[in-house]
Amino acid sequence: MAANSRILVIVDPTIEDSAAVHKAARLAKAAGAALELHICDFAPELDAARFFDAPTLAVAIAPVAARHQVHLDRLSSALRAGGLEVATSVEFANPLHEGILRRVAALQPQLVVKDSHYHGALRRAFLSHADWHLVRDCPMPLLLTKQQPWHEPVRIAAAVDPNHPADAGASVDHALIDAAASMARTLGSRPWVLHVFSTLNLISVQPGVATVPLGTELAAVQALRTLHQAQLEGLAARHGIPVADTRLIDGLVSYALPDFAADGRLDVLAIGALARSRLHDRFIGSTADRVLDRVACDLLIVKPPAARAAC
Repeated sequence: MAANSRILVIVDPTIEDSAAVHKAARLAKAAGAALELHICDFAPELDAARFFDAPTLAVAIAPVAARHQVHLDRLSSALRAGGLEVATSVEFANPLHEGILRRVAALQPQLVVKDSHYHGALRRAFLSHADWHLVRDCPMPLLLTKQQPWHEPVRIAAAVDPNHPADAGASVDHALIDAAASMARTLGSRPWVLHVFSTLNLISVQPGVATVPLGTELAAVQALRTLHQAQLEGLAARHGIPVADTRLIDGLVSYALPDFAADGRLDVLAIGALARSRLHDRFIGSTADRVLDRVACDLLIVKPPAARAAC
């Protein structure tokens, strides 16, 4: 993350001790970046906005806005005392994600940070309706944080897919590695680059192979694994990532990535979001939509450069 950059923190007014604020502040301090703490809330009065003129509506939501500003002032005072440059803003919007996206478009931050929640007993993350919309539509890198603190040094990995059919130029993979490496450098760490390879995908399409035990090493499977390893290492090498910091994981992506994140005690997993056809609207890529609700660590959602340019 470059100096003089800006980080937009979406503050949940119901959380007193926000992981998003703490982690964004750590990144800002390390990078010399400025912070903006932003509360976007929904007020029931907005449903009736069409019945009121602007001054009447402002009076109706003023007490809530004042409470939010007090909360932001308390947070920002502590951060400024630590030497950070901090701005604050409050907005009311329905739906919430539209208000947040308006602020993103106006501020053009290098990173958006927001709290999300993970329920370990259920092995599911709780992503709100607004979170899913931000994953889909936020053009800037989006860090969805959980409450657990980061390790020292911070453990960051980028999950790439060199063979994604919708990303022939690997634009998302390059953006992913750049984002993960930038965050790692800022925090005094270094990233892993990993790719999930599934032998089941090959076995399932080979005629007459259905009866072969899954543990048997087929020549075709080994050849494909070797190809994937070479692609992974080549992709990482273009970003100066050594082979020792790459991982080719055999398994189903929806289970292998969450398991790797848990076993490796990752702090941040960077995954890509691709734009699909207009018929399907812009939505997250196949890797993201299968792991978002399973991974316990923080998630860094990254889109290709074209998405940012369109903002």
